[in-house]
Amino acid sequence: DLAQGCSSSPHLCRSLQRAERGASGGLLIVPLLAMSEEYRAKSNHALLVKDDVGKSKPTVYTLPPEGHAYGLTHPPDQEGAREVTMHWAAHVPRRKPGAECQDFRKLNRLAAQSGVTNASQLADWRTTNDVKLVSKGPAGSMPKVIPSDVIPSFAYGKKSRPSTPIASVMGNHYGLEQEELLNFQYKKLSDSPSGKRVVKMTAASTRQIEHARSARQLIDNPPPPKEHFKMAKFKNVPGKIAAEQLGRSPMRSASLPNL
Repeated sequence: DLAQGCSSSPHLCRSLQRAERGASGGLLIVPLLAMSEEYRAKSNHALLVKDDVGKSKPTVYTLPPEGHAYGLTHPPDQEGAREVTMHWAAHVPRRKPGAECQDFRKLNRLAAQSGVTNASQLADWRTTNDVKLVSKGPAGSMPKVIPSDVIPSFAYGKKSRPSTPIASVMGNHYGLEQEELLNFQYKKLSDSPSGKRVVKMTAASTRQIEHARSARQLIDNPPPPKEHFKMAKFKNVPGKIAAEQLGRSPMRSASLPNL
């Protein structure tokens, strides 16, 4: 039976066991211990295929070639980022009702007064009656005039900083201008008759010089000594006891004992 099964299904026999003839003529069954690596790689079985060290596991599916792009393909948009950012689509307001439009509120009110009770009667009644819309005057205050109404190209907002002149920076134009300015100043100084350079004083240095002059004048011309404060009724009253009468120094305290 095993030999018949192997002859009918050789793949099953190779995967399960191997039959050999022994020395006595009997059938010797030797079970296979493991599958070969070549068979595993060709089996296209997700559990049998092994991967190499440092490489991803090979696929067991039939995939498109390498240049194939996966995903849903969308048709290209006619309006890209450049068109959106460089062109401003101005708002187009809705057309306001004019004198050629009908006043449906007034029509319905007149139809109700005429005894119209359903839609069919209203349609017949409207064929013989036409009420035009009367434009209303401006409600409230008149609209204010803004700059863009007068000047269409007027731009609102704070003006941004102008772009850096890269060409002038890379070409050292500013350095050349400063050199020419310095040369002009040196030439003007050398051509002056006195040959002296006038130093322009700042406000702080000018104030400092004025304060120094005022302090020097106070030292050279000191003001008269200021009289000590004394109440008017005591200005002409002399002292009753003098320090010499007590026999002590005027700088000595009266309560200090004689040592």
